[in-house]
Amino acid sequence: MKRSYVLYTTLFAVVVGVILCYVFVFSDEDIQSQIAATFEKIEIQTSHQATSMPPVEASPDEEDIDTTDALEQIQNIDEVYYSDTIGAYLVLTKDNDFFEVSGNANRVNASLKLATENQSFPLGDFIGMRMIAEDKIYAVTSTGVIVTIEREEGRWMERERKAIGGLVSTDRLFGLGYDQETERLIIMNRTAAAPDIELIYVQERIMKAETPDEAEATPDEEAEPATDEPTQSAEETIETDAVSPEDEALQSKGTEETEDVEPLTEWTIESRKPLTTEGMSASIQQKFEKFRGVGLVERQGRIYVLDSEELVLYTINPGEGTMNGQMVTPRVYGSTGMFLQDNEIFAIVRPDVFDLDAFVSVD
Repeated sequence: MKRSYVLYTTLFAVVVGVILCYVFVFSDEDIQSQIAATFEKIEIQTSHQATSMPPVEASPDEEDIDTTDALEQIQNIDEVYYSDTIGAYLVLTKDNDFFEVSGNANRVNASLKLATENQSFPLGDFIGMRMIAEDKIYAVTSTGVIVTIEREEGRWMERERKAIGGLVSTDRLFGLGYDQETERLIIMNRTAAAPDIELIYVQERIMKAETPDEAEATPDEEAEPATDEPTQSAEETIETDAVSPEDEALQSKGTEETEDVEPLTEWTIESRKPLTTEGMSASIQQKFEKFRGVGLVERQGRIYVLDSEELVLYTINPGEGTMNGQMVTPRVYGSTGMFLQDNEIFAIVRPDVFDLDAFVSVD
């Protein structure tokens, strides 16, 4: 009897605990959304990591097998971006190669050779890279060319390159960020003619294509003068405008095909926002006169830019349009870029090879 009492009491306590846990914890909408987001992120990461590189083929001499690590292919790094969404590193090299590397940096999930043919704009040095969705990446070159890399059916593919409209010859671009709310790219610029620095907001817009009717129309045809000829009666109008079911089907099919065509877009400068440096200390202001920005990292509403030659990490408040800086460790001297991982800023100090030891924290 005593054992049964203990058993039933324990079961009752467990059931009550589960009910209370659900009522007070899991019934909260914020917690439910966080749990759903976590499972979604796990699913995305699993789908990306499921794509593996082709197996290494044996050489004709069976005793001499090529066991070259795929990571050794990644040399002369230009840009690195860590995506928390897919749990992987995204790498661009000076040889125009793109790699997706696993989060523990021990395997290459996917690779892509950026095309050199059938593209309107040649590639130069990359100045920034940003993943805006699990299947879309933007990169920008120092010449203002936007490179779009998208994942389709499990493979990364490069789309048509497009030049940013509105740039001038004195613009000196570096870094790439993204405004999630307005869906605009953010690029930093320091004009060659003046020591001013600014944020350039770039937006993708649909190009308004001129229809054949608009091209052929003349002012006389667009606005014909009224005549004294009698207008058609309602019955004649109905007969003239009548369309057979077959014609209606063809028209609707043609409309569907037109809607499926992806509209032509262009990248243009939406606005320029100058930054003030009035709050800088005298020592940082002196170093700022030789400012050469490396990378661009966004964290908690702030933008961080590194000057690895002067050993200064600059913090930008986009809302207030202010810029300030602080000294960092000499270990980042000569760094070629930055990226954010687990809310920590890392500088790339060894671009010759992909290795976690080549990344140094600047926080």
